[in-house]
Amino acid sequence: MRYYKLVGHTPVAVNSLSEWQDYLHSAQDSAKHLVAETTVGDAKISTTFSGFDLTFGDPPLLFETMVLGGPHHGRMQRYSTWSEALNGHDDTVIQVMTTSPPSE
Repeated sequence: MRYYKLVGHTPVAVNSLSEWQDYLHSAQDSAKHLVAETTVGDAKISTTFSGFDLTFGDPPLLFETMVLGGPHHGRMQRYSTWSEALNGHDDTVIQVMTTSPPSE
């Protein structure tokens, strides 16, 4: 698994797990990993930089939007870039505001 840190809004691969952990602790303290966060009714839509790619894809998917709470709870989308993540966050907010949740 490859690990990444953000330099500005650009993901950059790091050389070791310990380097990534150090970055992650400092980023969480300063909220540098947070792309956007929006509350819609009972739901919180949060888009963050994870710093690792669980899909092992090319390009890596390093950002994630999650819906927590409300009828859309658990909806998730992943992205490769900050820009895609920000646009995806906005799209998710609109979907939560205007659509019925998927039927189970």
